[in-house]
Amino acid sequence: MPGPDSPPASPPALKPVFLSYAREDSPAALRIADALRSQGLDVWFDQSELRGGDAWDQKIRTQIKECGLFMPVISAHTQARGEGYFRLEWKLAVERTHLMAEGVPFLAPVVVDGTAEGGAIVPPEFMRVHWTRLVGALPTPDFVAQVRRMLESPARARAAPAAGSFAAPARPRSPGWAAAAAVAVALVALGAVAYLFFRRPPPVAAVAVVAAAAPVEAPVYAKSIAVLPFANMSEDKGNAYFADGVQEDVLTNLSYVHELHLVSRTSVMQYRDTTKPIRQIGQELHVAYVLEGSVRREGNKVRVTGQLINAATDEHVWAQAYDRDLTDIFAIQGELAQAIANALQTVLAPETKRMIERRPTENAAAYDAYVKARDLRNAASIASSQPASELLRSAVAMDPNFAQAWGALASILAFWHFGDELSDGKMAEAKAALDNALRLAPEDPTVIEHAGDYYYYGFRDYVRATEQYLRLQALRPNDPEMFYCLGLIQRRQGRFADAVGNMRRALELDPANRIMRIELGDTLANLRHYEESRALTAPLLAAHPDDLLLVFSDADTEFRTNGSTAAFERLRNSTAVTGGRKELYILGLKGIAADEGKWGEFLRLLTQQPYFEGSERDPHWSQDMGAAVAAAEAGDLEQARRRSAATLPVMEAELVRSPLNSQVWSNLALAHALLGHHDECLRCIAKVKEVMPESKDALLGPQRACDCAEALAWVGERDQALAEATRLLQVPYGLNVYTMAGIGGPLKTDPRYLALIRDPKNNAPLF
Repeated sequence: MPGPDSPPASPPALKPVFLSYAREDSPAALRIADALRSQGLDVWFDQSELRGGDAWDQKIRTQIKECGLFMPVISAHTQARGEGYFRLEWKLAVERTHLMAEGVPFLAPVVVDGTAEGGAIVPPEFMRVHWTRLVGALPTPDFVAQVRRMLESPARARAAPAAGSFAAPARPRSPGWAAAAAVAVALVALGAVAYLFFRRPPPVAAVAVVAAAAPVEAPVYAKSIAVLPFANMSEDKGNAYFADGVQEDVLTNLSYVHELHLVSRTSVMQYRDTTKPIRQIGQELHVAYVLEGSVRREGNKVRVTGQLINAATDEHVWAQAYDRDLTDIFAIQGELAQAIANALQTVLAPETKRMIERRPTENAAAYDAYVKARDLRNAASIASSQPASELLRSAVAMDPNFAQAWGALASILAFWHFGDELSDGKMAEAKAALDNALRLAPEDPTVIEHAGDYYYYGFRDYVRATEQYLRLQALRPNDPEMFYCLGLIQRRQGRFADAVGNMRRALELDPANRIMRIELGDTLANLRHYEESRALTAPLLAAHPDDLLLVFSDADTEFRTNGSTAAFERLRNSTAVTGGRKELYILGLKGIAADEGKWGEFLRLLTQQPYFEGSERDPHWSQDMGAAVAAAEAGDLEQARRRSAATLPVMEAELVRSPLNSQVWSNLALAHALLGHHDECLRCIAKVKEVMPESKDALLGPQRACDCAEALAWVGERDQALAEATRLLQVPYGLNVYTMAGIGGPLKTDPRYLALIRDPKNNAPLF
């Protein structure tokens, strides 16, 4: 018997919730499942369209027998269907209640629309328990808490409230106000922006509301797996892209197996050519299994090997080699995924098997061009858009029925449009490509993904993009990137609480993902949860103390928290930065000089490094305008005007190519302001508001608004500038009181401006 000083026993693990639903209610059931999972509850949620077969039936019967709570989703759709697999599930659940003690909570009906209890076509046993109504099919925190109580304490659950009681619930270029709005974004963006804006956007999950203060945890799921980069065993080392393509396709196939939890490609790529033991990799990635593989391609032949390893014991669970013609590569990838699922005792639904076994093209050369294009896209740079699009055009020319290549072409052209904010130069071709993809394979998951990309990148149409990603999420319920990318969409929409919740969920599923951790930390910092942001990224900084991006970003967040410059001084006094890192180091020093308003130092650094070449989002003309603003803030108006006059025709020429580019328009507003062109400045500000309002993009819009507020100050519109500064202090990705102290030009001595800076509430958390 434990003594008085013995630690308390761990609470028993809660049994899973079994969700039963008609297929038409899949989106509603998915939202419920994600809300419960986001709070650590296990949910058995079968998402296959086609059900049946002995193995399938046995799996469902076993789960209903072993679950802790059976939750039937009731709606007009269940009312309309007299037959359906869900009705068999209901019958099996009722049969189990006959063996249970009186009063033990097990049946938990949920209504997701206006269906009334009276006349509901359900088993009589459903009428003897409380029903929950979720208005708009949206699960609430109260709903999730009640489900947990029912699982944890049957006695308390019997006192549940009555049915219906749950309420529905880049850094811009440089100094100045825009830099004050997003210095941290600049440093982080150099390493992450291409991933965020390029690799592929917001595939997604359902809306899961998670409290901002919830900790990021890293559970090890029993059927979690990391697919390491496949080794290129070909004589031609240029075939590395093909080995990466096989790995990515295997990873995609496994993502359709609903019982598996996968680590993202981003997290595993760090282990290319690693010498770390499998046990260490498993611990770092928080997975139970690791898949190693290799690819040898010689002429028209290919050999693919795979071995599945138990990460805890380092024991080989399964291994296989496949020697085929190159045209059989899809069959190899499908067989590999099915073998892994079988080794982990996972039953594949018929629909999942069909997705895994699909053959996107019969043309090996077209597939080769497609994989090369995808490899370029994964390299994550806007510059790679051009060669990648040419490869995709080549792929569809060789096989006009290659739907995935058509979809990828639409996606990459839309991204190109997104990056430059072009008028419609690329979008006509993008639309034609997407139309072809949808005509050929409207239900193909990759085509669905690219359709979402098209709406997101091409039009910032978040609603239509999310519709496509939700379709994809139903196929990949445990894919961390689904949750992460939904968070990115919600951030653009200004739905920051939802965005943080989904980004947290993604990090829970993929805790080793550097990009996800950095971006969540950056989001929290821009919502003024500074300490939480630094705590989140602290493990990365501890593991990589020489990473300049992390070091400068952390120092910037510390300054924004309380105005401390201690970290800045340590960075200025560093003597260890040499070689290629010197350029990035000077960029970071410029950033902290802008933070503190030390414009003389900024201009001195400018003589050492006039331009930073490592960011496609910050072209020379933008950096030139940053230098002009710095000169103005330093009191050298002559230099500021000279630089503005020299940059003005360059930006006007850029507008001919990219007439809807908000970055050009906001910099033009600054140039005209410094040159004293009052009316032209106001015209450019109006254009910024037209092409990039904050309602269109809650991340980029405020940064552009900061530029415009700065222009208003320099052009003499002091009252408007002050009003904007007041507003932007209460907007995520807006202004910060400590960085404002060194900027503002003509406003720096205005008592009203100083009062804004000194008011503590202007640096309080924004939600």
